[in-house]
Amino acid sequence: MMKSSLAVVLFGFFISVLWSGSSSAPKTSLEYNWEHERFTDHSIKIRRNVFKRESDDGPAGMTNVKKPGGTLSRAIGDGKTDDSSAIEAIINQKAGSTINKVFFPPGEYLVGSNIIIRHSVELHGTKLGIAVIKAPRNRSMKIYIDATSVKSVALNNLYLDGVLVEFNGRQKTNDVKLFNCLFFSVFSRLSPKPANPQLKMKELSNADVNRCIFLKDSEAFGVATQFTRTSNVTVHYNVFGLDLSKINWLSTELKPAKHWQDQTEKLRFLKTRYNLTSDQGFFKSCLYDECDKEMKIRKNVFNGSPNTGARKKDHVVYLKGFNGMIFEQNYARGWSADPTGGIKARNGKSITIACNYIDDTGILLYSHKKTKDCLHDGLKDVVVYGNHIIQRSNPGHRCSGISYYEPHFTGRDENITYLGNTFEIINRSDPTNYRCIWLTNGDVTHHHVYEDNVYYNTTTKVKLEARKGTPRYEKENIAFGTAVRNTYNFPPYKLNIPTY
Repeated sequence: MMKSSLAVVLFGFFISVLWSGSSSAPKTSLEYNWEHERFTDHSIKIRRNVFKRESDDGPAGMTNVKKPGGTLSRAIGDGKTDDSSAIEAIINQKAGSTINKVFFPPGEYLVGSNIIIRHSVELHGTKLGIAVIKAPRNRSMKIYIDATSVKSVALNNLYLDGVLVEFNGRQKTNDVKLFNCLFFSVFSRLSPKPANPQLKMKELSNADVNRCIFLKDSEAFGVATQFTRTSNVTVHYNVFGLDLSKINWLSTELKPAKHWQDQTEKLRFLKTRYNLTSDQGFFKSCLYDECDKEMKIRKNVFNGSPNTGARKKDHVVYLKGFNGMIFEQNYARGWSADPTGGIKARNGKSITIACNYIDDTGILLYSHKKTKDCLHDGLKDVVVYGNHIIQRSNPGHRCSGISYYEPHFTGRDENITYLGNTFEIINRSDPTNYRCIWLTNGDVTHHHVYEDNVYYNTTTKVKLEARKGTPRYEKENIAFGTAVRNTYNFPPYKLNIPTY
C-alpha cells in the first residue's frame, strides 16, 4: 500500500511518454528502483543515487508541499494536476512567519496560474533529485512579488520550465537570493512571448544570483535576465547557454567540481526526459542592466550559440545608467564582432571591466543621448584592465577590440583608462598590423591609454585609432596602476569549453 501511494506522487519523470499524451512523443527508458531509491535511465549513464529520493517529510524546519499538514491541500507533483492553488495557499500561510521555508520534493509541479509572493518566504527544491515547476504548454507563468511587505525572498534548487521569475521590490525588498536554479522551456509558449527575460529584478537591494543555469532553444530566442534600478546586486558563477551534447566541461572547468558534476548528470537526465535540443544558447542578450547601483557581475559563462542566423542580437550584456559597476573575470563568446555584439557599457559612471576572456567580440563603450533621468550624460571614471580579447573573424574592426563611440555626438567622456589588456589575433601572418583600441570620435584628452596594452605573446603596443584628435600612449600613473593591479590580481577567466 505504501508503494502504491508513493507511486501516485511520482511525477512525469516516471512515465515513458511526455505529458503531452501524444503517442508519437519520444519515449524514455527511465525507471525508478525502489530497492536502491534511485532513478535509472538506461540510455545515459547516471551516477548511483544522484536522483535519490528525499525523506517524505523533507528537511527539518521546512513545510513540504506534498505533506503541508493542517487543512492545507497538498500539491500532487505529477506534471498533470494543476498545483497552482495548493502551492500558493501553502506559500501564503507560511510566508512572513518564523517557519517560512517551503520545500518541493522531487516532482513535476504544473502551475496554470501565476504564483504570487505576498510576504517574505524561501522556496527550496530538492538537492538530490529534481523539482520542476512548469507552465502549461501554451503559455508562460510567473513567480513574482506583489506586495511591499516582502522584505526577503529566496529560491533554491528549483527547475523552472516556462516560468518567469519577476521580483519588483518597490524599494522595500532588501534581501533576495536565487541559488542553483535552472531556467528552460520545453514548449514554444505563446504568451507571454518567450523572448521575455527569464529573470527580472526591479527596485530592490542586496540580491544574489548564484550558480544558476539559463537555457534558451531556438523557439525561445531572447533575453535571459534584466535588472532595473536595483542596488547592490551580485550576479556570479552562472552559466548562460549550453550545448547539451557537450557538457562534461562543467565539472572540470567550474568550481566546486562536485556541484557541477551533479548538475551535469541532471542536465543529461533533463535532455532525455524532455527531449531537449542540444543547442540551448539562443540568447539575444544574457543580461540587461538599467540604472543599477553597486552591481557586481563576475565569473559568469556567457556562452551564446553561433547558430542564431539572421536574428538580431543585442550584445552579450547591455549595461547602461550604472553607478558603481564591476564586470570582472567573465567568459564571453557567441556574439559577433560587430555593433550587435560585445560587452556594451553606456551612459554611466564608475565602472571597472577587468580580467575577462572575450572570444571574438569586443568591449564597446558608448555615450548616447540621455533619454532618462537615471542615465549619466556620457561615461565617467571607466577602467578597462587585464582583459584577454580574441580577434578571429573581424580583426582590426572597432567592434572586435576595445572602442569608445558617440553615435549622436553627444555626452561627455571623462577619465577613461585602458591598461594591461592583451589582444590575440588569430590566423594572421602579422597580427601587429591590426588596430585594437578605437577612440573614434571621443575626446582623446580624457582617454588614458597605457603602454602595457599589447599583442598576445609580445611586448608590442597595440595600434590605436581616433577620428577626433591624435591618440597617444601615456606613461602609467604608477599609484593608480598599482592600485588597479592590486585590486584585480587574477588572470582572465579562460575556460576550455567545446564549440557548439
